[in-house]
Amino acid sequence: MRLNRHRNVVLAVAAFAGLTVIGRPAGAQSQLHPSFYGSAEADTRNTQFYLLGMYVGMGGLGWSPFFNVNAYLLDYPVNGTKRTLSAISPSVGLAYAGRSGGVSFGVGYAFVHNPVVTAVGAEGGSSNGVTASFGAYSNGSGPRAVHTQLLSNYNFGSRYLWARGRASVPLGYSVVHPTRVGLEVVGQGGGKNGITSNSFQVGPTLEYAWTPNFRTTGVIGYKSVGGSFRGVSASRESAAYFKLEFSYSP
Repeated sequence: MRLNRHRNVVLAVAAFAGLTVIGRPAGAQSQLHPSFYGSAEADTRNTQFYLLGMYVGMGGLGWSPFFNVNAYLLDYPVNGTKRTLSAISPSVGLAYAGRSGGVSFGVGYAFVHNPVVTAVGAEGGSSNGVTASFGAYSNGSGPRAVHTQLLSNYNFGSRYLWARGRASVPLGYSVVHPTRVGLEVVGQGGGKNGITSNSFQVGPTLEYAWTPNFRTTGVIGYKSVGGSFRGVSASRESAAYFKLEFSYSP
């Protein structure tokens, strides 16, 4: 019954997004713009996280529907033994695009294989559940504008929240291959039945635009991991982490 309610929520939002497309001008209906993105992250605690996704939106300013789907894999140690968690998480929603910024709201569902409450690091949550997402960005103005971004996702099934904030500024004055440097702050965690886990990360970012449609971002930073699953008297674990991301918009 609970799973049926969750599916009904997703189907209702999908139907609403479809009605929004029908209500747009005929010329705008064909302006679908797919984007592909992915990331790989590893830390000195012997934990790895991999994500690959696709976002399909519509061009132009104002409100429009979008579809997003990603798959992720978390490889993490438990008492010296490696365990793996994987998931597929589709979602639909509405996005607003302005001339220098925008926001988005989405809802979906995370289908998780090998779910476990104590796993920390799975951005979409570590168990099956309805998800809600929010994003906002600003590109500023001027030749050396500050770019800011906020992304967040909440999984109601695992009661898990993931949020990331970033800010960057141009490095150098190249117009053909602009480079940006900045900072990211990531917080995530959750749990239920008294079993919780959490992680906080901070590190500098280096973004490079190889072409107008393809860019990569690298991060090397500090991570702190803890939670009640480690025991009341256990101290938090610290680790260095490395992350490499890409985005491609044909």
